[in-house]
Amino acid sequence: LFWKAWESSFKETTILRSFEATVLSPLNLEVILKRFTNTTPDDPDSRCGGSSVSISSTLDWRKINRLIHSAVKDKATKEAKKLSLLLHSISVQNQLLLHEVKGLREALLNKNKRQKHSKPLDLQQRKEYHGGAVVWSPRKFREARVCQTVKEHEEKEQQLQKAESAKLKKAAQVYKLKMDQEKRA
Repeated sequence: LFWKAWESSFKETTILRSFEATVLSPLNLEVILKRFTNTTPDDPDSRCGGSSVSISSTLDWRKINRLIHSAVKDKATKEAKKLSLLLHSISVQNQLLLHEVKGLREALLNKNKRQKHSKPLDLQQRKEYHGGAVVWSPRKFREARVCQTVKEHEEKEQQLQKAESAKLKKAAQVYKLKMDQEKRA
């Protein structure tokens, strides 16, 4: 059983194909890189066969370098080297910014996932309470919740009254300024 499996798997063609897949025999980095690059429908290279490049797509440095080498005739000039360095730095900055944005989005999602802690109910004790364990009835919980909603409602009304009085004061100031301007004119 072992020798049958050994002879069927260890053939010259199988060994050569495995070396090709791991880029050991013919040194071809593109074989490995193709496995890790994601081709999506939004990727311009997958739609157009790699002939056109979109500025909005995220290009890696190898694609940009190939594009420079195909577009520039004399690669040894200072301008070609400057262009290559500039595009490389822009590509690196773009990748760093994309990574930062991804991290910030994850942090925002984590922050939004956190639960909001509610305020404890104000379960007021009776005056005859002298210590020990206390068992609260459902009626006491209902009363405490009602008291809490009444307090929240009163606070909201008070805030609305403050906002309304501030609005009235501002309107009175504007009216007073208009009256002063009319007296002057």
